[in-house]
Amino acid sequence: MAYKIVWTERASDDLGAIVRFIARHNPDAASSIGYGVYERAQVLIEFPESGSIVREMKDPRWRHLVFRSYSIIYHLNHESKTVEIVRIWHAARGDVTL
Repeated sequence: MAYKIVWTERASDDLGAIVRFIARHNPDAASSIGYGVYERAQVLIEFPESGSIVREMKDPRWRHLVFRSYSIIYHLNHESKTVEIVRIWHAARGDVTL
């Protein structure tokens, strides 16, 4: 059965901020990044464990996918078949703050 993807407000805000920042200099690249992150996350519908475990969390329900230089941090809930996208984080910012 397919999982449902839920974007938290914080993750949506992260993606919006990334797109706005890039758009100041390159609107086409901003659009590409925004859609790319969203499309990359769609793999989680069928393959929710495809991301790597976030080692700092020490819990296999906390995972991340990578799209270019961005980490898509998410939390799995197998009981409700949901994937909660929690943060979108650029690698240059160092360790993610949840």
